[in-house]
Order: sequence, then structure tokens, then C-alpha cells
Amino acid sequence: MADYWKSQDRKYCDFCKCWIADNKPSRDFHENGKKHKDNVKKRLKNITKDSAKAFRETLKVDAAIKAMENAGMEAYRRDVERNATADLTSIAINKKLKEDNLAIASGSSEKVWHEAVTKDGKSYYWNTDTNATVWTAPPEGYLSLKEQKENQNKHLAKKYREVEIYNRTEALVQAQEQHQAKEEERSRLEREKLKARRVKDDTPPPVYAPLIEPGKTDPYGKWHTVQVAATEVDLQLPQQDFYYPECPVVVEPEPQVREFKEKIVERLDLDDESSSKGESSFKKRKILGGAKRNTRQRLDDD
Repeated sequence: MADYWKSQDRKYCDFCKCWIADNKPSRDFHENGKKHKDNVKKRLKNITKDSAKAFRETLKVDAAIKAMENAGMEAYRRDVERNATADLTSIAINKKLKEDNLAIASGSSEKVWHEAVTKDGKSYYWNTDTNATVWTAPPEGYLSLKEQKENQNKHLAKKYREVEIYNRTEALVQAQEQHQAKEEERSRLEREKLKARRVKDDTPPPVYAPLIEPGKTDPYGKWHTVQVAATEVDLQLPQQDFYYPECPVVVEPEPQVREFKEKIVERLDLDDESSSKGESSFKKRKILGGAKRNTRQRLDDD
């Protein structure tokens, strides 16, 4: 059997940010070291600090949200008081508050004793909290059968009003939804009309078909462009039944080009002496200062 070499596994320590051998002696030696323990304590300390900071941030956010909710409820209360006769929701809330205030003022909600009648028609009194019954009327007062019936009628009327308000609200919502649906249908019809008025381009796109040459085993062959005849597009321009009379065409004359001829110098102006000899002479330009101008002056020290 042939021998082969196998590399040793390594483990990464996230606390110390280093690699160690992945075996029990190496792991124990590294984890029992002072540096590793200090790094673990530092990590736990940072986690505790971050957790406390996150908890404080959460408390701040909760307090801010609660303050916003309180401000929103206060603004909603002011809106309800301001729109006491203009909004259905405000009307219902104000009626509910008035009824609760009247019930608290009359003290009917605090009465726990209710009058009841047996099958024989004899009256007795029943405590709703303790479920106790007595034959004599309690001194703190009780709700008679008439008052109980009135409260029941008020409760039913309140339920009916709530149902009526709910139905009205649902009717308003349905009417709004129907109006929105009609508007969407009208917008869709308008878009269809605009699409119908658009100019349709019936020019087909160019088609590229393979050209199979005879004698070739390649089924695709070479490619060539299929020329498609362009169709005339109707631009839907307005047609005119009148025409303008022909106006005379003003033609500007072509600019005349002047021709330049070569000038030939037949002779040069000569001096008297050179003219007698038949030779031409030129005067040499004189430089101010003569030849001493560009020469270097000799010094005594040289």
C-alpha cells in the first residue's frame, strides 16, 4: 500500500484573530493562555456594553414613539371637538362621550342591585357583583324594572345608531369606490382612443435567413440579409385645395472673377556709372558703430 501525505487541519480563533492547529493539545494550550482569556473577557465586556447601549436606544425609541402617539391622540381629540357637526366619526364619538358623562352623573352605572320578579310575581333584589339576593330593598338604591327596560332600550337605540352610522359610512365608501372605478374606466377608454389614433408602422423587421450553398454539409451555411421593400408611410398631413401662383425666380448674377497676369520686370534702375558700363550695383547696408560694435573690448587686467 502506497504512503500519502495529508495536511493537518487548522482552526481560526475569532477572539485572538489567529490560526491554530485543530487538535486537542493545541486548542487547550491556546485557550488556557493569558492572551486568549483577556480577549474573551474583552469581547464579553464589549457585548455587555453594546447590549446596554442597544437597550437604552430601544427605550429612547419607545419613548419617542409613545410621545408621537400621545401627540397624535391629542391632535385627534382636538379635531373631533372642532368637527363636532361636520364629520360622522366626530358626531359618533361626541355622542358616546355625552352618554357616558350622563351615566356617570346620574349614578346609574354605580348601582349594583337590580330588581327582579319571581314566577309568582313577587319582587326580590339581586346583587350583580356578589350574586346575592334579598327580599327587602337595599338602602343604597337599586335599578327598578322600569329603569332596566329604559337602559335596555337606550342600549338598543345606541346599537341601532352605530349600525346606521356604519351603513352610512359603508355607503359613502362604496360610492367613492364606484366613482373611482368609473374614472379608471374613462381613463382606459381615453388611452384606447389615443392608441387608435397613433400611426401604425406595418414595415416588417428584416429577416435573416441562412443561405445553404449546394454541396455543403453545413445545414446553416452563410448568412445574408433579406431585403424587404419599404412601404410608404401615410404621414396624415393636411391636404390643401388651393395653390400659390408662381412667383418669378430671382437669380443673382455670378460674381466676376478677375484674372491676374504675371508681371515681368524688363530692366533694373542703374546708377550713372553702372549704367554706362551696363552693370547693376547694390548698396551695402551700413551698421552704426562699424566693426567695433560686436567686438570684445580688451581689458587692462588681461
